[in-house]
Amino acid sequence: MSSKIDWRRYVVWLGFLGALQFFVLSTLAMRYYPGGTLHDRGTEGYSFLYNYFSDLGRTMSWSGELNTWSNLFFGNSLTLAGVCLTIFFVGLPTLFKTDEGRLFAVPAALAGVVAALCYIGIAQTPLDVNYFRHTLFVRAGFIAFLGMSVAYGLAISNEPRYPNRYAGAFLAFGALLAIQITIMIFGPRSWTSPHALFLQASAQKVVVYAELLCMSYQCLGALRVLGRD
Repeated sequence: MSSKIDWRRYVVWLGFLGALQFFVLSTLAMRYYPGGTLHDRGTEGYSFLYNYFSDLGRTMSWSGELNTWSNLFFGNSLTLAGVCLTIFFVGLPTLFKTDEGRLFAVPAALAGVVAALCYIGIAQTPLDVNYFRHTLFVRAGFIAFLGMSVAYGLAISNEPRYPNRYAGAFLAFGALLAIQITIMIFGPRSWTSPHALFLQASAQKVVVYAELLCMSYQCLGALRVLGRD
């Protein structure tokens, strides 16, 4: 086994571990969130359907309490995920051998790096500190990840040694993400009613967990492909 293959394996494993640690630490952040939602400041603890992920990173919870531990777990998990994904996407084009595959892998890598840097920006800019900048990072991150998903799927479909099921998974996730982005930008504003908040927060939960599953699946697929080299 060559050192190049070893290097690529480390990069892929880093992408997988970045997704895994985010799931674990964000779950801990939910456990320590004091309480409160946009429409009900008296809610105890974290409401899975009425709190955003961004609420975990607030310096003060909606209930008015200090959000120290939740902010710490969420901020660190998202920052670490962004760092891991940045390294993963920088190494992404090396997974492809054909000119056609690399043609799509390069823009996929660029879009992926933009998304990963936006995730770091989200973590470092709590919602209650700078709403405009936080929201900008959220929207840019999701849109960049959509571009990455489509380009990565096309790269896989143009790489003969890469099973097409991995391209299909990326394109299916891309369709789901496109729906979520549409809801996020054009759907009812969460502050208008509890029903609007439920729609926005629930759609975000679905796509974030789908993203974690998709990236984990893609990392395992990349490891299998590298094992054939």
